[in-house]
Amino acid sequence: MQHSKSNRRPSGIKTGKINKVVPAVLAVMMGAGGGTFAFAAETPATTAVPAASAPAAAASTGFGDVKTGYWAEKHIYKLAAQGIVLGQNGQFKPGDNITRQEAITMAIRFIGAGKELGTIETAIVPDGLTVNNYFKPYVDLALDKGLIRSAEEKDADGKAWGTQPASREWVTRILVRAIGKEAEAQSAGSTSFADNADISKTSVGYVSTAVSLGIAQGMENNKFNPAGSVTRAQMATFFSRAEAHITPTYAGMTTGIVTALSANSVTLYANGQNATYALNASTPYFAAGSETRVQPSELKLYTRVTVAGANAQAGYVEIVDPKAQVETLSGEFDRLTGTNTLFLKTATDYPKYEYDASTVFLDANGSRIEAKNISAGSRVSLLRETYSGQNKILTVQVTSGNVSKTDTGTVAAVDAAAGTVTFIGSTGLSEVYKLDPTSIIRYRNEILAASDLKVGSQIRYVIENNVVRTVEVMQSVERAVTALLYQISSDGSTLTYKTDAGALEVKLIAPKAEVVVGGKNAALQDLIADKALGDRVELTLSGSGEVTRIVVKDREATQLAFAAVSSYDAATGVLAVIDAAGKPYAFTVDATTKLAYNAPSPTLKGIEPLLIKGRGLNLTAVGSRLVSLEIVYKYEGTVERVDPASMMLTLKLGDGTSVKLPYGSTGTAVQAYGVSNATMNNVKPGDRVTAALYADRVALQSVAVQTTKQFRVTGTAPGSSRLNVEQAGVSASLFVDNQAIVNVQGTQIGYAGLANGQLVDVTFNGPDVSKVRLADSAIGTIQSVDAAARSVTLLTSTGATRTYSGAVSPLNVNQNGTVVSAASTLAAGQHVQATVQPDGSTSFTVLQALSKSFWRYDAAAQAVYVKITPGSTENNRYKLAPEAWVHQGAANISVQSLVGDDKIVLYLNNNVVYELVKQ
Repeated sequence: MQHSKSNRRPSGIKTGKINKVVPAVLAVMMGAGGGTFAFAAETPATTAVPAASAPAAAASTGFGDVKTGYWAEKHIYKLAAQGIVLGQNGQFKPGDNITRQEAITMAIRFIGAGKELGTIETAIVPDGLTVNNYFKPYVDLALDKGLIRSAEEKDADGKAWGTQPASREWVTRILVRAIGKEAEAQSAGSTSFADNADISKTSVGYVSTAVSLGIAQGMENNKFNPAGSVTRAQMATFFSRAEAHITPTYAGMTTGIVTALSANSVTLYANGQNATYALNASTPYFAAGSETRVQPSELKLYTRVTVAGANAQAGYVEIVDPKAQVETLSGEFDRLTGTNTLFLKTATDYPKYEYDASTVFLDANGSRIEAKNISAGSRVSLLRETYSGQNKILTVQVTSGNVSKTDTGTVAAVDAAAGTVTFIGSTGLSEVYKLDPTSIIRYRNEILAASDLKVGSQIRYVIENNVVRTVEVMQSVERAVTALLYQISSDGSTLTYKTDAGALEVKLIAPKAEVVVGGKNAALQDLIADKALGDRVELTLSGSGEVTRIVVKDREATQLAFAAVSSYDAATGVLAVIDAAGKPYAFTVDATTKLAYNAPSPTLKGIEPLLIKGRGLNLTAVGSRLVSLEIVYKYEGTVERVDPASMMLTLKLGDGTSVKLPYGSTGTAVQAYGVSNATMNNVKPGDRVTAALYADRVALQSVAVQTTKQFRVTGTAPGSSRLNVEQAGVSASLFVDNQAIVNVQGTQIGYAGLANGQLVDVTFNGPDVSKVRLADSAIGTIQSVDAAARSVTLLTSTGATRTYSGAVSPLNVNQNGTVVSAASTLAAGQHVQATVQPDGSTSFTVLQALSKSFWRYDAAAQAVYVKITPGSTENNRYKLAPEAWVHQGAANISVQSLVGDDKIVLYLNNNVVYELVKQ
């Protein structure tokens, strides 16, 4: 029995049950996302609020900080449209941490108790349970509903209860009560989490129950992280997914069958009534079972859909079941009766079907007709709905007779075995017609096969006596051709293929056409064209007839990479080689063999002196005839062995094979960045190298060692392709091609993407720069350090959580460029910069905090000035790092937005600001 408020006021204890109990397990994503939360839009500027009533569902026009593809986008828009969550000034703030009073507000709305809210003046909140005025009616009602109990909820450490962040274990307790599983929680035992001891005794049963029900889940390293915060996006996702286990009855929300649809509106049939919602360009569309948006075109007639929004404006559309809730009945028409009854004729019966004034009758061309004009014996198709329980006939269409028509539509299906094609005509109805040898299918001036008709293609078609006469594809259509590759032009612009019928076709090759050989990306020069035994390929042709993709399906040629010459007979043209596995081959070189060596115009006479024993070759042969022959002058691989006794370098190549290359006797130059007068003694097993051979003999001319080092950018000179860098106090000027500069993801950024102070990983091939890549660096706050798992978890400036593992590569703590300790000295709460080193290890630089009052910002010098005590010798000017994180709470701000006397905290490394926090 529920006590009166007057009786409850002295003790402050409220009891009661939730009116709307969720009857099933709720799936919670409690570890996803990151950031902090504020219900700013729900907190009025003044406390003089007459009442806190449940807000009406909002027809969302989109949140500026919830981008398309954001992980919680679907759930945020659903709850916004239902009025469970609100935004502010077009922002949702998905990464903000949620407070207890805000979580309670969402829970009350979620269980549909908003109509029971009292006013701020009548709300009773126990002493020692401090909440903002706006939230008092919600907390009062939550106490009545048993979501929280005042005996468990108190202000602590001088801080108001309501504004404290909602922790994972606290939210779990609220959730278990919300679904009516508190009895199970009271009898539940401990959890199996490694940090079970960190879960409070009053919450461990709730956590255990929540986990067993699938409401909550653990995090990395088998931990629950009970004190961890919950973000606004996470809570929205929780409540959204919970709706799958209840029957939501929010104002402005309907789940039903689409009975009418246009670009501007949708009508749903539900519980015997129709509800119409307006649609616009900003309406978000989603599908059940998917987290990402779908196109508006996915919304179809007679499918099951949920729409939510205020004032009949759709703020959220979800396709619950894409299967049309209709069935098609076909038969021979017999007669109509005056009671709106239609009879069909079968071999043994006359089944009847009732129709009404809304039933549409169509002829074979899709044009409306009077029902009385249907002739007995005609074949008809009845479209009947299956969603209302009434089995109403929606349309009746004549399908038999000698249909002759011209129409436009789309291809729905092609049945090669039956020789039929299915069109969706301009009326939206499905039509099946026969194809025969006289049927013509074309796109522009090209005749296509029936197999080239793709589902969804827009077409214009002509039917004569139920047979397809012509089909004209109206839009650009992609198709595939399987053929033998006959010839590729020398400039790579065209190819010729031979069809299965023996005809030759010539096609243009599209720029950046994709080539696939053996399931891997390749180039045009990797293809084998031959009049008799060329590659069998599948060509993808664009709507304009260009070849956009070439996939080798079958190859009769022999290809050998890095084979070695055994012997060559110039008189017969026979070349004997041995492959990497030691297998011998013999091929014939002739005038048609494509040759490649160090000459602008290769000839057979020119290559013959180079075919000496041991010389490396790349070759392609069809049968015994060589199609191409290339002299190998350079090898790239990993050093397996350097043998000074035999003066032999052994390299492991990319395909796993090994080659042995002699060095020394003819003078081998060794190049390695930062090493003067390098020799083969500087080349070690494991080094990545480029080994170049002399042009006229099998011997190493040079070995360039590949190294990667990390520098800090000190200046750029794009005009002269110079990059100025510094490492450990030593400066260098590097020649770098603009195209060799990329970001962390490998996308080309050039000199324009670099800024002084940034860290870059520079890869050298010998002394020459081959690539400059922005270092993988992040600024943030350490969330946890797991000594056993050797991992550190960081909440980065982007709001993402990232874990660095030391299981493979070391984790070190760096101070002013020097490694001073291992990662075990790090602790949660520290502000750090984490930088991945070229060797894969991660260096954590702990930033030192300094609290100051802001004075001014010098944009030209990128320096922050702070106020100091007059006459003091302390520093008042601090350089701002290019990647510095400037923020207030979870919101990123610009340093230009700071004004005099703002309280700020600077996080420094070597007196450079890497993080600035406005208080």
